[in-house]
Amino acid sequence: MKALVKTASGIGNLEVLEVPEPVPLPDQLKIEVKAGAICGTDLHIHDDEYVNCPPVILGHEMAGVVVEVGDAVSRFSVGDRVTSETFKLTCGHCRFCQTGLIGLCVDRDSMGVHVDGAFANYVCQREESLHKLPDNIDFEAGSMSEPSAVAVRAVYERANVSPGDVVLVSGPGPVGLLCLQAAKSIGATVVLVGAAGDENRLALGKELGADVVLQAATDSFDELLDMTDGLGADVAFECGGSKASLDQCIAQSRKGAQLVLVGLFGHEIAVSLDTTIIKELTVLPSFTYRHRTWERTMRLLGDGKIKTSPLVSGRFPLTDWAEAFEIVRGRQGHKYLLLPVD
Repeated sequence: MKALVKTASGIGNLEVLEVPEPVPLPDQLKIEVKAGAICGTDLHIHDDEYVNCPPVILGHEMAGVVVEVGDAVSRFSVGDRVTSETFKLTCGHCRFCQTGLIGLCVDRDSMGVHVDGAFANYVCQREESLHKLPDNIDFEAGSMSEPSAVAVRAVYERANVSPGDVVLVSGPGPVGLLCLQAAKSIGATVVLVGAAGDENRLALGKELGADVVLQAATDSFDELLDMTDGLGADVAFECGGSKASLDQCIAQSRKGAQLVLVGLFGHEIAVSLDTTIIKELTVLPSFTYRHRTWERTMRLLGDGKIKTSPLVSGRFPLTDWAEAFEIVRGRQGHKYLLLPVD
């Protein structure tokens, strides 16, 4: 089969290669990949900004159909439509696994990072990391279940968002648009903020339910201040992964607000924390998820409270990965898919 492989450490070193089809272990299933979505992490791996273990097949956002079932598997059958968590191996006995925080496992292997992922015709995954797609979610929409779970974790589990809260989402990329929808599903009023060049992303955010959209470079935050009696946002989600976005979240949050860090920066940034301290902001990094996060995510997707199909801006055969990566890097559109090739 053909797969997109990080062949060695360093910048670049990605190549579509012919590799053997994977064979499932007793607790695993073999999945025929129908769609894989490109994540910013894939670009960070390309740029050698994110720890990875080459040679490794990239791709951790996927959906497909089960074609083979290991002897110890009990919850799935051949023909099931599935999507997957990132984690392919967790130890099961460290303090994090025991409390359900499997993403913080001290001996974790993640698909597409440490072990082979889904930018291929087939991938094997353990049973406990798989979830059945709702009947009304197609493979393309289902391939974005993983970033949806990231957003649900940030909004539902890390932050304490209440109906009527004014929520600031900074960074209208895919995760920001998913956080927007998750916050709206709770009943929050959402202000979505983008940078220059984000006009199309802000427009989609408006369609997906944002109450106010702002471009930071040209628009004032008067409307945000008016709706909060001059105080600022109750909760701010930093999804842009940039210093400017983080500074903006700190500045536009009210005293005692929650600041949730969702975006990855890929490099060190210099931030003055004095305002954060003086305002007594509660800073909540959000990176991973629990199995139960996915159960809620599947319900929200199935109920149409989080929509992923509108985020699809294009599809590329796996062999055109370089073109797709450059489009993603240029912040053109929203989400791009890589489709397997024979």
